[in-house]
Amino acid sequence: MEKPPAPTARHIKVAVLDESELVVHGLRSMLEPHAAYVTVVPHRSGEAAPLCDLTLYDPASPTRASGSRGMPQRFSSRMVAYGWDCSPEAVSTEMSRGAAGFVSKWLPSRRLVWNLLHIADGRTRVDAWTGRDDTSSPSAEQWHLTQRETEVLALIAAGRANREIADETNLSINSVKSYIRGAYAKIEVTSRSQAVLWAIQHGLLMSGDTDVEVHQTRPVPVSARV
Repeated sequence: MEKPPAPTARHIKVAVLDESELVVHGLRSMLEPHAAYVTVVPHRSGEAAPLCDLTLYDPASPTRASGSRGMPQRFSSRMVAYGWDCSPEAVSTEMSRGAAGFVSKWLPSRRLVWNLLHIADGRTRVDAWTGRDDTSSPSAEQWHLTQRETEVLALIAAGRANREIADETNLSINSVKSYIRGAYAKIEVTSRSQAVLWAIQHGLLMSGDTDVEVHQTRPVPVSARV
């Protein structure tokens, strides 16, 4: 079994909220090769919440006990949106509601585990890959951003820490901070969470192959739909 590039050595427990038994068992089977890293447990919103690190929920699930949509409230674990609708509107809506991350139901198992481990480590992760690569890239000029500022914003949207951005771009940590300050000033945001939302809304997400190797990722428009 090939191990996912884990950001943490600890095992995490992931609850799946209000999904059918078929979906829960399917997800368990899908992630079984990575059992050393993640355990999947079901969770009904009307029942006591299991002890877990993350809770996956589908914003558009018709099986939600409350009948409402969007992110459930008052859960002790970090909430992660997990859905088929990966449009910029769907992603930005859940992130603005306070989701710790957004992961696509199109993701292969190794890539899904990689994202969940990062989110459990306290990172913000958005992976709205829909199964199709798009070689086009957003135009930085339309936002008056340099190409490097665009790249840095895309990496921020993908949940990278400043040190990781420096390593991936071969820049010094001070240069990374300088690009971040310049980009923030141009897009008129003052925090990392605001920058993430801006990047999502303007199509800057990280996409790559199923092995999720960092050096093979690139910013692509999230608007490319399947």
